[in-house]
Amino acid sequence: MLIFLKILLLLNLISICFQDFKERKVYLLLFVSCGILLGYFHFKSVDNMVVLTTVLINLSVIGVLILIIYLYSKLKLHKNMNETFGMGDALFFLCIAVGFPTVTFLILFSFSLFFAITIFSVLKKSQQYNTVPLAGLQSVFLAIIFLIDWSFDVINIYSY
Repeated sequence: MLIFLKILLLLNLISICFQDFKERKVYLLLFVSCGILLGYFHFKSVDNMVVLTTVLINLSVIGVLILIIYLYSKLKLHKNMNETFGMGDALFFLCIAVGFPTVTFLILFSFSLFFAITIFSVLKKSQQYNTVPLAGLQSVFLAIIFLIDWSFDVINIYSY
């Protein structure tokens, strides 16, 4: 059963990547199922109260980040937020927030953003869009992290 859920999560992440690259639109069902699967693995790995506390902290971090993006796009860029930041990206942020303890979340989130901007800079010339497929690139990063974690079992990404 566990191997099936892991494969389902990887397929989910790959689907998010393909849809985000192809159309810059991702089905809501993929985000919901990804969030449920990540939440399940998080819940299964740590104590119930720890999960609740870390998810609330992670959601607070995401809330502050989205507020900063909103204020920056409104005050500095003079654009609506939907022109500068996609709803799918915010939904993927929420999926990651539910899926990991706070320290792991902050590390994975930061490095996934760095990974996304690096890969986008390399692939920029071959893209038909000028926008970053952030959720897609972050899902690739997360899939790579899970594959490494599940294959080699070097570090527990759910330790807190």
